[in-house]
Amino acid sequence: MGQVDAAEVRATARRLMGGFSVEVTPRETAKLADAVRVLAPGAPVYVTYLGNVTFDRVLAAAREVRDVGLRPVVHLAVRAFPDMAAIDRTLGRLLDAGVTDILLIAGSIPVPTGRIESTLQVLESPCLQRREFASIGVAGHPEGNPGVDQATVDHALARKNKVAAEFGLPLHVVTQFCFSAEPIVGWERRTRDAGNNLPVHVGLPGLTSPAKLLKFGLSCGIGPSLAVLRKQSGNVFKLATQVYRPADTVADLARAVAADPESLISAVHYFPFGAVVPTATWATAISDGRFEIDARGALVTAED
Repeated sequence: MGQVDAAEVRATARRLMGGFSVEVTPRETAKLADAVRVLAPGAPVYVTYLGNVTFDRVLAAAREVRDVGLRPVVHLAVRAFPDMAAIDRTLGRLLDAGVTDILLIAGSIPVPTGRIESTLQVLESPCLQRREFASIGVAGHPEGNPGVDQATVDHALARKNKVAAEFGLPLHVVTQFCFSAEPIVGWERRTRDAGNNLPVHVGLPGLTSPAKLLKFGLSCGIGPSLAVLRKQSGNVFKLATQVYRPADTVADLARAVAADPESLISAVHYFPFGAVVPTATWATAISDGRFEIDARGALVTAED
């Protein structure tokens, strides 16, 4: 890996952001009327499926995403399902509703409600193998998965690669959100050296308050990135008033990917934490090339 110039960083940032995605909760779909004005037609919008809403509401939200010309990607927390038959029915309902993209996660339920403990049970079952989904996301954890040892996490990723190759499943990895490129880049290289072949979509926070990000970062168990956010945020007053923009992280990611042609990092996924429209607007500016790389190597948009 060698040095890269500003033009290479700029081109790589645009490429990574060209297929960026954002996510919304079913309660936030009203914001899509404004977001669709800045998002590209067919842009992927992830729809969360948490325990405080019904699947019918999630499905309705996915239809709303599709109806405004965007591409819904529905979260499925497999531990919330009582059995594989329920997952099978749900996958069928998604396809019937025109949803062809999903994100499979285990979910944060400490004791599964049924017999399903991990996404691998679903990936290795006939439920997915007999259906045609356009894309299937699985979780990646550059800074570790709270409550799960690293060897188990690594073994699970290896099995997901095996399933993807054996059954032709269109898998990609969506990472937990991070505030720093360093743990993401290091994790991608390590997992690639260990045999990972799945494309990596890097999770980043959207344009929201650092105070809110600190709260979610602590609950998600991310470590090195959190120290970066604290350093960038400064004092408590700034935490409460400023808006965090992941410009430095995007620039550092682009620099690392440009210097490593074998990198599997291929896209960016944003966790807006409610700031759907500001995040989509900022990310689209980068995707469209409306930014510069300054003398410090930082990414600067008109909004900064």
